[in-house]
Amino acid sequence: MGSPEQVLQELLQKATIHRTSYEHGELSWQEWPCDRPDDKPPLVLLHGGFGSWTHWVANIPALIEQRKVWTLDLPGLGDSSDMPEPHTPKHAADIILHSLDGLLGPTTHFEVAGFSFGAMVGARLALAAGSRCERFVAIGAAGCGELHVQVHLVPPPGPDIDPEEAASIHHGNLRVLMFADEDLIDELAIHTHGQNLARHRINTRRISLSDDFLQALPLIEAKLVGVWGSRDATAGHNDAIEKRRQLFEQAQPGAEFHVLDGIGHWAMYEAPAAINRILLD
Repeated sequence: MGSPEQVLQELLQKATIHRTSYEHGELSWQEWPCDRPDDKPPLVLLHGGFGSWTHWVANIPALIEQRKVWTLDLPGLGDSSDMPEPHTPKHAADIILHSLDGLLGPTTHFEVAGFSFGAMVGARLALAAGSRCERFVAIGAAGCGELHVQVHLVPPPGPDIDPEEAASIHHGNLRVLMFADEDLIDELAIHTHGQNLARHRINTRRISLSDDFLQALPLIEAKLVGVWGSRDATAGHNDAIEKRRQLFEQAQPGAEFHVLDGIGHWAMYEAPAAINRILLD
């Protein structure tokens, strides 16, 4: 494996970049062609708060062997333009669905997977799309109201901080918030985390404390799938995870629910094979 910059650059070369307009800005999309095209609907992946498409860097290579995948940078994050008011998951979802209509066609069916804050947006996207969204996978979803735990972090380093000191701060925050196994925090994870933080222009953490996800969940037509790591720092104790399972069952009898033993919040990076199996069904 090369440097983090090389890994991301080589991966991104496989994608076609699209820019779609919304209100006063543009969304940055990445279209990943499938190595073995099939008749399954495209899979739309939504990253978490203070992130970008790179939250899925450990998953994309295996997923595109079997599925057509679309990723994007959410409004106010990554290479997309600022998020216009109101800063709500529904508004972000409306922007994304409008862009998807242009990219895929207004009648094309698709599946959605969202991580953390992206699961909040994904829930609203699945709701707005109705029967067009066939499956919605929520990974470590935020927006669970009193069930959500806010983790206290060291303030992110500014641009003038020594790179080694900045990497140390990122490593510490990743250990507290994103990973259960500290040994899996590698240079690529630290690099992507630092790059994503440097480009954020919306406070998704404040939005994540709401119960917006739980409000949307029972209204979604798509097949529901919930995924949490058993050691997700934002999830709380085991009883809180089981409460989420109950809420999924109440929202949709027979909904899938997976608890990944020993895995933290950034489950896609810490347990990519397990997440990919769920996404590929």
